[in-house]
This record gives sequence, C-alpha cells and structure tokens, in this order.
Amino acid sequence: MKLQAKIAMVLVGAVLPHMCAVVALAFYTTKHPGPLPRPILVLLFCLFILTIVGGGVLLSRVVRKRVKIETADEGKLRRARATKGMKVGLVVWGLILLNGVRLVAQHEVRWIYAIPGLGVDILLIVAFWISLKRLEKSETKGSETGQQHT
Repeated sequence: MKLQAKIAMVLVGAVLPHMCAVVALAFYTTKHPGPLPRPILVLLFCLFILTIVGGGVLLSRVVRKRVKIETADEGKLRRARATKGMKVGLVVWGLILLNGVRLVAQHEVRWIYAIPGLGVDILLIVAFWISLKRLEKSETKGSETGQQHT
C-alpha cells in the first residue's frame, strides 16, 4: 500500500470519530436542551486527545518505516508536502482560535468553557509551529550538507 493511502486512512480514522461525535452531540442537544452533562464533555475531550495522540503515533511509525527506504528526491518531496500540511494546519487552527475569541468577545460563550477551548487551540497552534520549524530546520540542514535528515 502506498504511503499516501496509509496516511489518508490514519487521517480519516482521526477525523471520522469526531464528525460522528459532533453529529451525535447535535442530536443530543436538540432532544435535551440545557447544559451538557459533564461526562459527555469529558468523553468528547478524551476522544479528541486520544485520536490526536493515536493518529500521531501511527503516522510517525508509518513515516519512519518509509524514510528508511526512500530516495533523496522522495524525501525532499515528502518534506515539501509535510511543510504545506503544517502551514495549512497553522491557518486552520488560527482561524479556529480567532472564532473562539470572537465568540467570547460577543459573550456567546462563558469564560468557564472558553478558557479550556482556547487553551487547546493555542496548544495545537504551538505544536504545529514547533513541528514546522523543526521540519524547516531539517530541510536546511539537508540542503547544506547534501544529505537527507529527518
């Protein structure tokens, strides 16, 4: 199986549970108006963290196996694609953070709920930023020495 197909399967496996959880949450809130019970919120947060960590571990293993057998040109192409993905991730999480700030500024979300959400958004932006900088540093080292570094 090609690397792109494996990566797509990991990403679908990480996104699909969240989409199903959001749809289930939408149906729950229409039938039960009012505040959400704490167990549902904790479960959704744990699902979010588990899929990010699990997807990251699986993706890392797949890529590390692939790096061992790839050529220099394939490595350069892979790093270029990863850089584009990290930049898209930064933009997406930046927009999500701005939307959260907008909701707080308009008093649509209470601070007790906004602080954890905005904290997770900032944490993910920092993670994408650090990963992007490491990837760019790896790319510059590889081009200076003429070797492939990952």
